[in-house]
Amino acid sequence: MFFKKKDKKKINEDYIDICALLIHAAKIDENYSQKEEDIIQKTLLLIGARKDQLKNIIIEGEMIEKDSNQILNFTKKVKHMTEDN
Repeated sequence: MFFKKKDKKKINEDYIDICALLIHAAKIDENYSQKEEDIIQKTLLLIGARKDQLKNIIIEGEMIEKDSNQILNFTKKVKHMTEDN
């Protein structure tokens, strides 16, 4: 039981990291629109994020992206994820 909770938390963190990377990519042109956020939400759902967690994933992804000045952190984390994640 303990490991399932830990694994679930890790999965959520992976979605947040992916979300932060997608937000960063969307902000490259300095115009992060609602349409782009909608695309990110759809993408997260397609890769397995739960709809009831989507708002929190987006909020946390935005905070992480805002606090980071380089895309390297996001690409490194996402690059090392397993296919299961």
